[in-house]
Amino acid sequence: MRKYEALITLNTKGSATLEELTEAVAGKLTAAGAKITETRNLGRREFAYESKHSKAGQYMIFAFEAEPSVIREARETLAIDDTVHYQYYRLA
Repeated sequence: MRKYEALITLNTKGSATLEELTEAVAGKLTAAGAKITETRNLGRREFAYESKHSKAGQYMIFAFEAEPSVIREARETLAIDDTVHYQYYRLA
């Protein structure tokens, strides 16, 4: 298993709280096969330009351990989630 970090920008325009959104994303990563070791809130930040009708998003870091194949499944699962604005994965 390798260590990864995922930078995920959440769309907080809906009625769900930040805690609920974070738990939902963590649940989807876990369901894909990741073992989450740490979650960090980087705060709400403005985008350089408006993207998908949003001017800002909530930036979160999810540190986890997983096999390389898990990244593809997680990326595909979160790509169709309306609460996830952006996602980026890297080896930690």
